[in-house]
Amino acid sequence: MIDIKLNAGEHALVGYGSLLSIASMERTLGHKYSGPWHVVRLNGWRRGWDIQMPRSKWTYLDGDRKIAPERVVYLNVRRQANSYVNCSLFVITTEELAIFDEREWIYYRANVSADIENVRITGGAAWMYVALNEYLWRKPSRPPEAIIRRTYLDILDTAHTELGEAFQREYYATTDELPEHLVVDDILI
Repeated sequence: MIDIKLNAGEHALVGYGSLLSIASMERTLGHKYSGPWHVVRLNGWRRGWDIQMPRSKWTYLDGDRKIAPERVVYLNVRRQANSYVNCSLFVITTEELAIFDEREWIYYRANVSADIENVRITGGAAWMYVALNEYLWRKPSRPPEAIIRRTYLDILDTAHTELGEAFQREYYATTDELPEHLVVDDILI
């Protein structure tokens, strides 16, 4: 068991998608992250491709045409008995948490302190971002109605490299199958 004592103004942040990656975290923070970084398991959760961001800054090419999708699909988590997800856990400040709240605007912040299997948090809470109901997307789609950005998958691949093969195997075992037909080579507008 790992004990993490949070000081006043500190929070544990649990990442299961792009926030598995230190590089993704650092891009959002705008500086190097030097705090603790632990692999954790959250009991009672399952990871899947069921949140969508309406109209965004991403496009993709279809032949010579640049297309703006209606929605961009990302990873989300949902409660599921007898399941778990493997995640990253970071410690950040209240000010940094506000930056992530802004970044993760299609999610709400859930307290998951009681769900962490191998870490005990004291002095504060562990937070994870979970889809707001209005952004859940569970119907069959095709581009341009909905896409998954290849650059998002690249962020996940980088995280898997950072975390190792055993983590990657566990990630795929605890994640719904990727809807490959939605994956496109995206371009930032």
